[in-house]
Amino acid sequence: MESFDVFEFYQFMQDHNVILSFKGEISQEILLSIGDLLKEKLSHEDTQRRVIKKVFFIFIELAQNIYRYSSEQSVLEEKQVGMGVLFIRECETHFTIFAGNVIAPDEAAEITDQCATINRLNPDELKRSYKEQLKKPREEGKIGGGIGLFSVVRKAGNPLEAYTTNIDTDHTFLVLSVQVNKE
Repeated sequence: MESFDVFEFYQFMQDHNVILSFKGEISQEILLSIGDLLKEKLSHEDTQRRVIKKVFFIFIELAQNIYRYSSEQSVLEEKQVGMGVLFIRECETHFTIFAGNVIAPDEAAEITDQCATINRLNPDELKRSYKEQLKKPREEGKIGGGIGLFSVVRKAGNPLEAYTTNIDTDHTFLVLSVQVNKE
């Protein structure tokens, strides 16, 4: 029998205040189910409605990035879907939303640079850049309009952290995380 210490995993999640975790294929249907679970979980706690909306929005946005852009793909109900991990931690003053997935190293570098650029903007510059990005035509072959990371930072009011772990020459594990203050 394979050895896996479930209690150790449970204890890790307890120690790090993980209130929601998911690993696997992320389809639109799974995303809706997890989103409903998240809203239900947060509404049972003394979390302000506007904070719940922020956490939910950011969670969905980061999950959609996995769904659309993960290098690890699977076919679910005859559709290509991305695979990755999602976690939400609750601390006394904030929630932290994490999303991780495998992508090509050059894409990881591009996203990391884009996060750094967005994080350097003050609120007025962020709003202006967001509006400029909305006006740009979609790049050929791109699914989204390029506003997701801007939206996450605007909604959270905090920087979007990006860090990577190289797996091999063709694959990098990218983690995006952002805090949402409770107040």
